[in-house]
Amino acid sequence: MTGSLVGDLELSGSMWLVLSLISLMTLFFKFSRIISLRNLDLFLLFALAPGMMFLVGASGRGGGSFTAYALLLGGSFLVLIRCLADVGLGRRPLIEPNLNPSGLSFLGTCILILLMIETISLPVQAGKQRNPAETGLNDKEKKKVESSVNPITDTIEKTGKAFLDATPIPTKVEKIEPREILSRLISAISHLTIVICLIYVGWQHFLRPITGISAAVSYVMMPYTRIALVDSGQTLPAALIMLAVAFYRKPWLTGVLIGLAAGWMPACLGIIPVWIGYYQGKKRWRFTLAGLSLVLISALIGLDFPDFASWARALGARSIAETGLLFDRETPMSASLWTGWDPSFRLPVVVAYLIMALLCFLWPAEKHLGEVISMSAAMLIFSQFWYLEKGGTLVLLYQPLILLMMFRPNLQPRQLAWRAQFIRYEKAVRQRESVA
Repeated sequence: MTGSLVGDLELSGSMWLVLSLISLMTLFFKFSRIISLRNLDLFLLFALAPGMMFLVGASGRGGGSFTAYALLLGGSFLVLIRCLADVGLGRRPLIEPNLNPSGLSFLGTCILILLMIETISLPVQAGKQRNPAETGLNDKEKKKVESSVNPITDTIEKTGKAFLDATPIPTKVEKIEPREILSRLISAISHLTIVICLIYVGWQHFLRPITGISAAVSYVMMPYTRIALVDSGQTLPAALIMLAVAFYRKPWLTGVLIGLAAGWMPACLGIIPVWIGYYQGKKRWRFTLAGLSLVLISALIGLDFPDFASWARALGARSIAETGLLFDRETPMSASLWTGWDPSFRLPVVVAYLIMALLCFLWPAEKHLGEVISMSAAMLIFSQFWYLEKGGTLVLLYQPLILLMMFRPNLQPRQLAWRAQFIRYEKAVRQRESVA
């Protein structure tokens, strides 16, 4: 992993991983309660690290190995079990971080600023080499995108060539295409949106601002965030899902956001049944109509407007063929766990995924927000097992949900009502003291 932030500090990718682990343990590890759910969650966050670091090294050489993907999906399986087990956890200990809210906010803000700077200034090739989830375009799609911007790029190339011929500069200028600039802008806005939504959910829905701050700080410090820093294909749907969680009380808006995420990234299709099972009555119909309409519109745009679809692919969007769900079509597969295997071997995994989606729709009959978060993360993780194009590497899709699941308090109605009443009591006491 090279780049303007860590590369200039001469920190390798493995060293950045170690520093992230040490920093998160310093902030959130409970040394007084070694055997606790919080400490287990901290180590599970790094269960994907061995396979991911293998792939980060292999991506620079243009490949990957079966062992690396097996390690990655093995870690994903452990996190998947944790997400499913979270549905049955009625009691969660209230554990404070080892740093006060002011210190956490300052630390998270500083790291976020550094990541924003690197998102903008990172060289194009460095951003692609560090990201094992990078897929790229095939030859036909590249020609479509290039032909759609030919009048602009021709002028830029002619002007730049004339300038370089007239000016003897012994340096090589990297060519930056318009879609790369737009992709970086989408990534920067998406990262910022995810951080704001994590803080908002902790403040408004969990009634604990320190919870949202802790999740946001963990997000900017996680090694997977920096690996896929400029991957707008992952950051955009992750930001849309977090916006849906933040505005979950408005089913039509939630449906639009999740529908857009599923249209951009087909791996997000599995979370639609989870949210349909969450809403009741008219809210369910509003969400279903909005979500499925956006998915259908995205599919029609991809079929009827191939130039627009090529540009979306250039910005990181994934296609259905890339997932491997269209078994009769050839996909631009580069590497995955299923490389070299007959497509029929993935069919039982897809069937198990559909059964799990049905179970998440039916059970539990009445879900609260915490269960929706953990079940949505479980569906996103499970999709990596049948995903054909580098399945398992789309970690940034569900990482914010995993952090919310890890830090969230008890969300039973009685406990939320008691906490809200206690907060109102504290405010009344402070007001009386100020008046006195």
